[in-house]
Amino acid sequence: DGLFHKIFDEVAAEYPNIENEHWIVDIGAAKLADTPENFDVIVMPNLYGDILSDVAAQITGSVGLAGSANIGENYAMFEAIHGSAPRRAGQNLANPSGLLLGAVLMLVHIGQPDVAEKVHNALLKTLEDGVHTYDLYKEGTSTRKVGTSEFADAVIERLGQRPEKLKAVTYNTQVAQTQPKQTWKTLPPRKKELVGIDVFLDWKAGTAQDLGQTLEGLSTDALTFKLVSSRGIKVYPDAFKEMFCADHWSCRFMAANGTITHGDVIALLGKFQDAGLDFIKTEHLCTFDGERGYTLAQGE
Repeated sequence: DGLFHKIFDEVAAEYPNIENEHWIVDIGAAKLADTPENFDVIVMPNLYGDILSDVAAQITGSVGLAGSANIGENYAMFEAIHGSAPRRAGQNLANPSGLLLGAVLMLVHIGQPDVAEKVHNALLKTLEDGVHTYDLYKEGTSTRKVGTSEFADAVIERLGQRPEKLKAVTYNTQVAQTQPKQTWKTLPPRKKELVGIDVFLDWKAGTAQDLGQTLEGLSTDALTFKLVSSRGIKVYPDAFKEMFCADHWSCRFMAANGTITHGDVIALLGKFQDAGLDFIKTEHLCTFDGERGYTLAQGE
């Protein structure tokens, strides 16, 4: 998350006329649920985006109402945000609105905004007329409860019509037919230096104190033992005695004299093997132009 935030700030600085701000995902989700009208474009890593796009769709009435576009430089793919909905397969129940709106986004993307506008407004007119699938149907508000096929037929019947209460959509023909080519900025290469290694262990033979004392004896001329962490928290040295630890441990060794080589790493792993320690993976710790490219354990 920290790297994503850093890159976002760097790109945002290139567009000073666009207002931007940062929210941690938990409070951001709360604000989205409470005041969605305050948000325009939300930039997130994939997992957060997958979750909050469903939240945003549900705020409108149903997760079945939203379409999505995945647009790359040379290819694009369009779908409903909820995916394939296998629990509803073959039952004539699923709300097809999300898939229809995915198709609308596709039509705009390929330069057919007039067709997209006709389909979108027919969908809005159908919803406005109270023709609803099970996820939207509400006594006293809806006029007819329909299945997937019947809903699609209702949209087809309304092609060419525009909603009267809901806001009709209009797609700009000139904008829709102009797909700007993405330009990528090439950054100069940065000096990468290997300055340490995290060795991950599967170990159940004692406490963090026991493991730390064992690791103290594994330092080499090139690599010095620094700490043990469990679940991202430093547990040796100088940790709280009440700290809960898992069976997997991260053991950090740092360069004794600035930088190390792959040979130094192999020599250290040989000492782990000789000590009977089951290492399950390693992660190299590097700097880039002298800037740390790895995270510190909590408490480090």
